Amino acid sequence: MKMLKQASTVALTSMLLFSSIPMAMAAESLPAATSSNAASVPGGGDTGAASVNGSPASDPAASSSAPVSMPGSMPYTSIPAPMPGGGSSVSPEEAKITKEQAIELAKSYVAIPDGYVVQSVNLSSNGMGIDSNKIIYWNISFTKLVEGKSIGNMNVTINGVSGRLLDYSSYSNDPNVKPSYPPKVDYQRAKEIAAQWIAKLNVNEQGQLRFNDILEQSLKAPLNGSYQYAIRYDRIHNGVAFPMNGINLQINGDGSVTNYSFNWDEAATFEQATPISEEAAAKAFRDNANLKLNYMMLYEAKGEKKPVITYSMDPLVLKAVTGEPWKEGLAAKAVPQSEQPLTESPISEPPASHLNLTKEQAWEKINSTFKLPEGAKQEEASYNESTNPITGEVQSVWNLRWSQAKEDTVIGRGGSNVWATVNSKTGVITSFSRNTYIPYDEQKPVEPKVTVEEAKAKAIDFVKKQLPAYTHQLVLDTSMIDQIPAEQLKMMSAWDISFKRIIDGVYVNQENVQVSIDKATGDMMNYHFNFSNIAYPATKPATIDANKAKELLLSPYVIKLNYVIFNQMAGGPIPMEKIRVMMAAGELPPGSDVNGKVDKEAKLVYVLTSKYSGESYFLDAATGQWRSSTNGEVISLEKIQVTDLEGHWAQKELQIMLDYQALDVADGKVNPNASITRGELIKMLVITMNGGRSGIAYGAERAASFKDVSNGSTYFAYVENAVDRGLIDLGQEFNPQTVMTREEMAGLIVRALGYKKLTAYDHIFNSSFQDAGSLKNRGEAAIVLGLGIMTLAENSFNPKQEVTRAQAAVAFFRYLEKLAELQPDQRYY
Repeated sequence: MKMLKQASTVALTSMLLFSSIPMAMAAESLPAATSSNAASVPGGGDTGAASVNGSPASDPAASSSAPVSMPGSMPYTSIPAPMPGGGSSVSPEEAKITKEQAIELAKSYVAIPDGYVVQSVNLSSNGMGIDSNKIIYWNISFTKLVEGKSIGNMNVTINGVSGRLLDYSSYSNDPNVKPSYPPKVDYQRAKEIAAQWIAKLNVNEQGQLRFNDILEQSLKAPLNGSYQYAIRYDRIHNGVAFPMNGINLQINGDGSVTNYSFNWDEAATFEQATPISEEAAAKAFRDNANLKLNYMMLYEAKGEKKPVITYSMDPLVLKAVTGEPWKEGLAAKAVPQSEQPLTESPISEPPASHLNLTKEQAWEKINSTFKLPEGAKQEEASYNESTNPITGEVQSVWNLRWSQAKEDTVIGRGGSNVWATVNSKTGVITSFSRNTYIPYDEQKPVEPKVTVEEAKAKAIDFVKKQLPAYTHQLVLDTSMIDQIPAEQLKMMSAWDISFKRIIDGVYVNQENVQVSIDKATGDMMNYHFNFSNIAYPATKPATIDANKAKELLLSPYVIKLNYVIFNQMAGGPIPMEKIRVMMAAGELPPGSDVNGKVDKEAKLVYVLTSKYSGESYFLDAATGQWRSSTNGEVISLEKIQVTDLEGHWAQKELQIMLDYQALDVADGKVNPNASITRGELIKMLVITMNGGRSGIAYGAERAASFKDVSNGSTYFAYVENAVDRGLIDLGQEFNPQTVMTREEMAGLIVRALGYKKLTAYDHIFNSSFQDAGSLKNRGEAAIVLGLGIMTLAENSFNPKQEVTRAQAAVAFFRYLEKLAELQPDQRYY
């Protein structure tokens, strides 16, 4: 029998909150591996799909796109609202399109290359139940096999009623096909190819589509040939975008369409109203933006790990007609939360850390604090020690478990398991969890004998007793309970009460206390003390002005007028399994359209859409600077512009390095003809080899490989990464400020290509240039010259000549070109 834990408010609300937030679309180009990820199948690749040809139902991997998020806030995503998932098996009789017709339609929409054969054909639905929203679709998988090994896969999804192409994705690891660098097509050509596809496949919708160009301005040139250009078209009504509907495509560097996804709701209607002006909307965003101060830990930052104070902004969507914040569905029930701590000052000092509890003392600690289920037996206890990577402190805990089994031990009905963790040094209980499992079809509404107010009071009293040293930092948070619909609350077995950690007005991200009180008995069911022992400031540090912070937080966004549909049915569709059980029990009449009660009218809203793609970032509240969320480095959100680049012979290559912030700029100049230092060149090379990703970091536990490049150095992560890659050898000093010579750069490039060992065979190289005898390793110079990465001047290599920033940028661009050509075949047959 299928077993499910009876849900509590935390689990349910997490799902509900994210199902009701409107999404703002932002297209983005995606770096990829050798080929693309498979596009998602409507309904999420239902595992209950009917396998028409007897093969197992396949579940293609969903396509991904990095979300662009407001710093410190819930992310908006570039993927349109997916078809509701859940999945349900379907009989072939329900589809108007037969399996054979679906296969022929797939071949007519997409060119299936020679050698590809049908691997599987599955018929599924999106699991929306017995209503007009149900979508039936065929998923056809084609594969190419060589010597029994798959070297390519194509998935095509066909609407089982209309025969329309819904999704297409392809993947290839053919060793005979290598991407070239630079890509054969650029972004503009990729847009043209996408437009041609739409003209072929979406004739009826073509006039209702508009290219989404929001991120085109921040597009960066790719650093490898295995690149996917993401192209997005939004559905338009009366000139206003409806991003929940539209078309996504991905075009690879060779100009082939590797992904196509069509999402269109014919039942959607659109609000007819006059929105406020964009200027008025901008003012409304400023007036309603809610800022918070947060502490953030940068675990991969160089040097000593300390909490950083940041400004963040809550997600905000405006009703376009009135300019008021959108508060529909769950958000309409949200109650403003107080920031008043439980006490003004701590009740007691922090506990001493010298107890060293025995196993028996840990058992007794839990037995004296919580009411355990009758008949619960002590099952196991384990002692664990770990070292905190931030503080270096050794942490020791006892992990304890009890079990209680009743008569029906086969399925565990009514039985309980209890887990608990106790800090052995302080005696502080860090977790307690008591779970009772109830079969899914036996879950019933719970009549509360304990009110939510009584549960709050009980939780507050408990926390004061357990954590007296932190009561001045704990703030009651009932937002989860406040937003759950009444009908859903009836099914909850416990009241979930949370406490936020706020230190002198500053939120501590992801640190909290959670308590669950049984609604029927008042027993403590769950308790989690989620605090770190990081030394946060006792008082709020100095910060920039809040109004200045608000302007900065709003600056990375543009205001867009969009249509969105707010799902009024909180929690989404009821699973078909549950519907059938309810009908069998007489709770629903046969044929009930329980999932059809979804408001299909799209409303006009103003949303904030990010202008920038790439790595995540945050606003430093102390300095007002944008910093990388990975390693804390100061970054520029705007595309870097310099005054001394226009018309330079290496303008293209230098601009690529600037785009990825691989070159530093001083006073608005890149100084292309200045000599480059060893530290600067290693940074540029490592970023180039990492596909433009600069968020490379090492923790405090990483010992420095060179005494002159310490953990706090600007170049530490890049030098250590170069050591790990075998680009440089260990030694006493690296000399990061010394200028780089041509001979040294040649050696680095040869190592990056993987040809270092080859240079030992000196006799195989053509080294007829005049100064070959003055090189330490003629093979290195011969390789970079032979590949055209570096050149001679008057038949001389000039090994000791200093390398300029422009020369380094060009050499690394040529290195990428040759790297794409020289990739070894990855053969598996």
